[in-house]
Amino acid sequence: MAASSRAQVLDLYRAMLRESKHFSAYNYRTYAVRRIRDAFRENKNVKDPVEIQALVNKAKRDLGIIRRQMFLSHCGLPGNEMKERLQANKKSR
Repeated sequence: MAASSRAQVLDLYRAMLRESKHFSAYNYRTYAVRRIRDAFRENKNVKDPVEIQALVNKAKRDLGIIRRQMFLSHCGLPGNEMKERLQANKKSR
């Protein structure tokens, strides 16, 4: 793995762990941290640059999902109510 690619993967790993540790529910938090560690450990020996890039892209999407979930959980609204509010905002634009 190239040095920049390695640094990018490590930064992504740290960011995912950091964001996951903000889940307020213990079960979500421990599941997310465990799943992130397992996924990175499982793929640590991948050598193909194309496959590495695909895994990095997937991890970036997953980080976005974690961040959106944290945003929704900090708003204090149940999932459906937040979804309705977001749709109403889109319609008003």
